[in-house]
Amino acid sequence: MSRRRHAQIDLPPLSARDALVLVGVLERAIVAIERSHGGEMRALRDMHRIEARARRRGLTTYNLDVDPDADF
Repeated sequence: MSRRRHAQIDLPPLSARDALVLVGVLERAIVAIERSHGGEMRALRDMHRIEARARRRGLTTYNLDVDPDADF
């Protein structure tokens, strides 16, 4: 099984109060990002899902290796 890349933040040990403050900051950042880019992010996520389904079925939505001038 291949490992997928993922975001990771290494934090020092936090007190319960510091952890709660950090969670509040992150929640506010998420809300701000969603407000600014939510529609575009949803459209991009939907496009990725469609492309993943097509790849599983052996189809591709684009292929950079194809020569458009080649005779088929």
